[in-house]
Amino acid sequence: MTSRKLITLFILIAAIGTGSYIVNDHSQKQAANEQRLQEYLESGGIDERQSEHESTGPQAGAQAVDFRLPVFGTDDEKSLSDFQGDFVVMNFWASWCPPCREEMPDFIQFSEDYENEDVQVVGVNMTTTERNEDSVAQFIEDFPMPFPTLMDQDGDVYNSYQVMGIPITYVIDPEGEIVIRRQGYVNYELLKEFLAEAREQYEQS
Repeated sequence: MTSRKLITLFILIAAIGTGSYIVNDHSQKQAANEQRLQEYLESGGIDERQSEHESTGPQAGAQAVDFRLPVFGTDDEKSLSDFQGDFVVMNFWASWCPPCREEMPDFIQFSEDYENEDVQVVGVNMTTTERNEDSVAQFIEDFPMPFPTLMDQDGDVYNSYQVMGIPITYVIDPEGEIVIRRQGYVNYELLKEFLAEAREQYEQS
C-alpha cells in the first residue's frame, strides 16, 4: 500500500473515531438534560436549589446574619432572630456621628408611629468606635429611644455586616431576608418608602 493510501486510511479512521465520540458525548449530555428536566417537572416546576436561601450576608437578597448582643441599660441580651415575624428596621449608629444625631429623631417618631403594625426598630451601637460608654449614655439621654439599643462591644456585628461607614440602615422582612441596605442619612419619609417597598416585595414573594 502506498504512503498516500496509508495517510488517507489513517485520516478516515480518525474521522470515524471522532464522529463516534461526538455522537456518544451528545447522547450522554442529552440523557443528563432529560434527567434534569424530569426532576424539575417532578418538583412542580420549582428548582429547589435556587428557591432556598443559599447564604447569609450583609447585602439585599441575603438572609441577615444573626447575632446576639447586650441591650443597653439592662441585663438582657437580644438576638436579631428574636424579632423575626416583624419587619425589622435596623440602624447602625455611634454617638460621634453627626448624621446619626440628625436622623435619630426620625427613627424615634417612626418607631412610635408603627409600633402596632408588625414593625420593630432596632438600634445597634458601634461600641468599639466609641470613646467610652458614657458617650453612648449621653446620646441616649439626648434621644430617648423607645426601641432597644444593642451594644456591639466586640465589633463582631461590625465585621459581619461589613460596616464601612455609618449610619447604615437595614430593612429586613419577617422571614429574615434583607430587603434594603442604605448607607448614609435617612429621614422619616425615606423610612416610610423603605417599609412600603419591603411590604410589597414580601407580599409578592
